[in-house]
Amino acid sequence: MIRPYISLPLPPKKRAKKRNSIARRWFGFAVALVFGGGVCWAIDCGQVKLENYLYAQISAPIREIVIVSPPFRPTMELEAKAALCSRASAAGREKMIFEKNADEILPIASLTKLMTARVVLENPEIYNPSRIVFISAAAAGQPDVPVSGNLFFGEIRTVRELLDLMLFYSSNDAAWVLAELMGENEFVDAMNRAAGEIGLSDTKFFNATGLDLDDGRFNHSTARDLLAFSKNILEFHPEIFATTKTPGFYRTQNGIFDFALWEGQTLVGGKTGYTEKAGGCMIAVFDGANGWRHIGVLLGSANAESRVAEMQKIVNFSNNY
Repeated sequence: MIRPYISLPLPPKKRAKKRNSIARRWFGFAVALVFGGGVCWAIDCGQVKLENYLYAQISAPIREIVIVSPPFRPTMELEAKAALCSRASAAGREKMIFEKNADEILPIASLTKLMTARVVLENPEIYNPSRIVFISAAAAGQPDVPVSGNLFFGEIRTVRELLDLMLFYSSNDAAWVLAELMGENEFVDAMNRAAGEIGLSDTKFFNATGLDLDDGRFNHSTARDLLAFSKNILEFHPEIFATTKTPGFYRTQNGIFDFALWEGQTLVGGKTGYTEKAGGCMIAVFDGANGWRHIGVLLGSANAESRVAEMQKIVNFSNNY
């Protein structure tokens, strides 16, 4: 026979002991809760302070970084068909300042006469500066230039005089008679050989004057080739550019003296050209007070007058760059 389980009450001492044990557990739980909460709060506060400290260390150098804006670069708009401008230091360090259609093949008009002068100077056995030359009818019959340099049949000149008239006044008569001394065809061949030797791959000559031919052909080049040619002249025949700025009896019109250089700058030389096909053309070389050498090439402006205004833009742009 199974007897039912009967729970007997604990003695007073045991009941008191049990109550004390439960109280101690609750007390321990409460202490653990308070301590754990304090620890969590302390950790949380420490984390915030640590994050703030680290952020301050990272952001301080960032705030100190100076953001440099890119240098201002002026802009230039030219109406000319092609142009090129370079600037070089005395040590030879060169920088292209501006380009517009620099590789487009275009007529060059009387810029041709720079190569005519080079061929003359490269052949001293034919072109002794003091050699006396009689002006032929064909030479005297070339189209006149505006101011001076137009010659007469039978007139007597020296090679030096003809070279000066050609470079300063752009005399077509002088260029023609100089070519006659070598032979017209031989002279043009010498011009094209020189262009090849210099590396002017897009340059071609058909005559010594730069005038357009009746059959539609014309002497042509590019702004880039003419820049290379100008540098070749400066290196091997600087007297060519020196002659272009030597004052004559009359001042040329719309030429290299009609644009304004900046203070402290000096004109090294240059050349102009114009035909209906070529429009206004100009090469200008000038030195800055800081030792920089500037070369500007301009092809295909609207007319002879506008080439001066266009070259003035190039001068200003080169100085502001």
